[in-house]
Amino acid sequence: MKKPGRIVPVILMILFLFPRCADTSIYYIPSDGKRIQTGLEVFCKKNVSRYRGRKAVLVTNHSGVDFNLRQNIHLLQEKGVVISMIMAPEHGLYGFQNEYDSNTSFNDEKLGVIIYNMHKLTGAEFAALSRQADVVIFDIQDMGMRCYTYITNLKFVMDALSGTGIELVVLDRPDPIGFLGTDGAYLEQDCVSRFISAFPSPFIYNMTIAEAAMYYRNEFARDVKLTVVPMKNYRRGLRYPQTQMPWVPPSPNLPTYDSSVVYAAVVQMEGVNISLGRGTAKPFEYIGAPWIDPYTFTEQLKSLGLKNFRFRPVRFMPTFSKYNGQVCGGAQIFYTGGEFSATEFAYRVIMLLMEKYPQAAWTQVNNIYDIDTLAGSKIFRACVDAREPYASFMKKISTAVRAFEKKRKKYILYPM
Repeated sequence: MKKPGRIVPVILMILFLFPRCADTSIYYIPSDGKRIQTGLEVFCKKNVSRYRGRKAVLVTNHSGVDFNLRQNIHLLQEKGVVISMIMAPEHGLYGFQNEYDSNTSFNDEKLGVIIYNMHKLTGAEFAALSRQADVVIFDIQDMGMRCYTYITNLKFVMDALSGTGIELVVLDRPDPIGFLGTDGAYLEQDCVSRFISAFPSPFIYNMTIAEAAMYYRNEFARDVKLTVVPMKNYRRGLRYPQTQMPWVPPSPNLPTYDSSVVYAAVVQMEGVNISLGRGTAKPFEYIGAPWIDPYTFTEQLKSLGLKNFRFRPVRFMPTFSKYNGQVCGGAQIFYTGGEFSATEFAYRVIMLLMEKYPQAAWTQVNNIYDIDTLAGSKIFRACVDAREPYASFMKKISTAVRAFEKKRKKYILYPM
């Protein structure tokens, strides 16, 4: 009997190592073998000599690592940069705090540096502290969404440094959801919130953190002394796994890359009185409420025909946030790959809730609707209340979005 060839085992091995998925490009490896290098890595190799021996304020958190997961604090110190203090964003330097830290500062004895909580500082206080140093270095993994507080922190830093003459160095990192393009309404002035929506852009702005810094400096804060350090070998529109960078959860509720993509789709739904799975093992992948039947809701979601998403009925009990300690019925969201509109997803699911569930309602804080600050526009809520189709909402916001996209093109650093 003829022995079977070796081709079948080889094929099986390839399939085992590279399983099929809806978005096969997730296994992208650069054909030239050149991996992407973050702004941090480029800075340490090519730019750091200018700053050796100088005092620096480092704006960062646990996401500020290189390809080998070495923290920027240690890398910069090894290169001779004197870290005089660290400014940490929401969730703290180590990324485990679910709410804003109540402390203004603390001394980290292991690092030998004072850590300041940016959410407890005014712009004037930040500027005063920065004057004790020679340069401010900003290195945080952004998420590409206006409501994510790290881009708000960038604006806060730039506003505080405007006119001071203190140099701001922004180290660039990948845009995890850049493949979604520009999405959502441009921020209206009366929907501005310091911690949620402050950066003047659509909901998804399709820029890396360095590109966003260039845009904001040239369009709104010309008195900022800005230096950006681009990445090397980066291309626009890459999914984060394609960068070959390890996924360090940028905050406690985004444990995986898929959860961050789903987050983009559902976060505007925090403007409604449903749980988005905070306080569960699947934050932002579970959505529901005590008054929802999971089986009915799942079928309703399926009927929306939302491309690149699937759903299954679940029950869950949050340990904090909305409906803490209560059993919720709802659905688990599965992202299957490909492009989609995050705002359309949120709009259509919220519309379903408002039409099918009498208990569904907009949430408010201090008489301000959460959806207005999340969406960045009162048009979103007005269109849902009027039961207008998504196309009608898009038509109403299109002029401001097109104006932004025209400006945005001037600040793009990377090819497709």
